[in-house]
Amino acid sequence: MPSQEEKPDHWATILMSIRKEAGLTRPELSALSGVGTSTIENYERRKIQEPSIYKVEQLLDCMGYELDALTRGSSGSVTISPH
Repeated sequence: MPSQEEKPDHWATILMSIRKEAGLTRPELSALSGVGTSTIENYERRKIQEPSIYKVEQLLDCMGYELDALTRGSSGSVTISPH
């Protein structure tokens, strides 16, 4: 079983990371994106297994990222680049 360090990044981890990097709380991101605070929390806590692409795109867009910027590296980790 791979250790926590060997597992590829999960999109929820990336979402939380860029939200914090942007200096936004969940309520602030909710107000900017139109996505509910509880939905953002559920995404970040991986309680929603199949997120709405539309909502994820809204979240990323208001923080300066594009959904197309999500890439999977050769190691399997997911990264995102700002637009």
